[in-house]
Amino acid sequence: MKAIPINQPWASLIVHGIKDIENRTWPCPKKYIGQRVLIHSSAIPVEMINPNSVFTRQQWDSFSLGFQREIICGEGYINSAIIGSVEIIDCVINHPSIWAEKGVYNWLLANPILFKEPIENVRGKLSFWDYEFSSD
Repeated sequence: MKAIPINQPWASLIVHGIKDIENRTWPCPKKYIGQRVLIHSSAIPVEMINPNSVFTRQQWDSFSLGFQREIICGEGYINSAIIGSVEIIDCVINHPSIWAEKGVYNWLLANPILFKEPIENVRGKLSFWDYEFSSD
């Protein structure tokens, strides 16, 4: 199955169904539109010294106080792991979602699944890559 690397905290926001857009400087290849892909949380999370440098006010205000605390403290983030999956349903520019950056490609995401048990210690790769589930 195809996997895509995403930095924390965005990987967690996607699999929890909060972030409905992935922003990239390149369009999603057409063969992945309508497909489910694995979400790989990258090895190094975004440094969260000041949430205002990472999130817009509208994004930050959309979180509960408990979730804001978790983000600031980095609680529950798992890195270098496959933490869930999501369907890529479209690729557009300038989507109205609060998660869409302007002037880049906005991949629309739907039907997220958070794995009960993440698949830990998985080395990721850039862009899309194949992950083979072991039969153990």
